[in-house]
Amino acid sequence: MDSPQTSEDTVSFNLDSFIKGYHVYQEVWSPELHEMLSAVPEPRNIVDKYAVSVQRDDEVVGHLMKGKSGRFAKTIFYFLRADKKNDCTVVVTGKAINRGDGEGMQVPCTLNFKGHRKWIDILKKELIGKD
Repeated sequence: MDSPQTSEDTVSFNLDSFIKGYHVYQEVWSPELHEMLSAVPEPRNIVDKYAVSVQRDDEVVGHLMKGKSGRFAKTIFYFLRADKKNDCTVVVTGKAINRGDGEGMQVPCTLNFKGHRKWIDILKKELIGKD
């Protein structure tokens, strides 16, 4: 039987990233510097069952990128689904830009993950290859 989670077991991890799809959502959202948004798994997304949407007040304003290998958003999807206490806050860090990667307009952000140490350790290893 697992012991109860203590506050010492809850850790955080930050990672710079981008919110993709701004060109699609610019009519409903104008990003503001330091704006805090939520990352929410979208298992019923018809385009990608591992999609992670970025939401403001329960309204989708973008998505996390899949990454070159297609595993970036999928890893975050599983992190968020692994434990109801796992969380990812998306903080806007700049203006929308086109990075020339074929993904359209993207908004720079920092992903702030919080969760049990074991889930954060797995997340770090999968996303950046560090223990």
